[in-house]
Amino acid sequence: MTGGWRVGYRLGHACAVIATTLILSFALLHAAPGDALAADTAQGGRSPAARAELRRQRGLDQPFAVQLAHYLGRIGHGDLGRSYTDQRSVRVAVMEALTRTLLLTGTGLLGAIACGLLVGILQGWRSDWWLSRTLGAALTAVYAMPEFVLALLLLSVLAYGTGWFPMGGMYDPLISVTGTPMERLLDTGHHLVVPAVTLALGWGAAVSRHQRVALLETVGADFMRTAVAKGVSPFRLLLRHGLRPSLPTVAAVIGLMLPVLAGGAVVVETVFGWPGMGSLLVRATAARDVPMVGGAMVVITTAVTLSSLAIDLALHRLDPRQREHAR
Repeated sequence: MTGGWRVGYRLGHACAVIATTLILSFALLHAAPGDALAADTAQGGRSPAARAELRRQRGLDQPFAVQLAHYLGRIGHGDLGRSYTDQRSVRVAVMEALTRTLLLTGTGLLGAIACGLLVGILQGWRSDWWLSRTLGAALTAVYAMPEFVLALLLLSVLAYGTGWFPMGGMYDPLISVTGTPMERLLDTGHHLVVPAVTLALGWGAAVSRHQRVALLETVGADFMRTAVAKGVSPFRLLLRHGLRPSLPTVAAVIGLMLPVLAGGAVVVETVFGWPGMGSLLVRATAARDVPMVGGAMVVITTAVTLSSLAIDLALHRLDPRQREHAR
């Protein structure tokens, strides 16, 4: 399969995944018990007749198939609608939450890659060193720890115990109103540290484990012994002959984390009160806010499918075995 056909096939597959996810999420919300407009602020003080009229205006009195067709049609035309709960534009609300989530998860992922690769390379290259064994044991404990436990532990130590960092949120309300742009930026960074460290440690443990295994397999290969016999320097041996064959495995692990960049780390955002995509989706689902859930799902499923496509193409380029298999 040529590169162009491969990309076209994966894009078609991505569109099918997005459509299927939207249909399933709409069907599940439609089947959930309760009134879809129960949390709608526009219903306050309305008579039963006025509420029925509001349902008619929203199309909620129509059959399921008709509602689904209208829902998919609006999304297909880029119209994400308005929230049932507060009448906000779904597009505006989702983009605001996405920006906050990208700040948190992007920082956490960069930290995870740096921490995981460093410790994984140390464990794989110097597996008999006491420092590599100690770091490996520590990250294994972090890897086995549930994410909410790690979040609460860091919150207790770094925020409550020392008082160095805020207990939660994204900014100080007073600084957000009266502070200068630089003060607001520093305040957001101050609030970002603990949740980003939580993500970096949890994800970094996974990256480290896979980097270690991949590098250990490479170190024991015949071509490594041949390179040593030829007198290749240790640094070049690690950089050129050790790391390059292990990149596809680590890239696949990192690719599994990319969807969280848009979907949000629900547990971490909830524990630290970070107003991102994860917390937005949880609130919208609890309120049966169909437009808000639909807008969030469009962003999340698009991120998942496109990141999967990007990783597939990256692995196809990094791993010669995949290129041979594709011919």
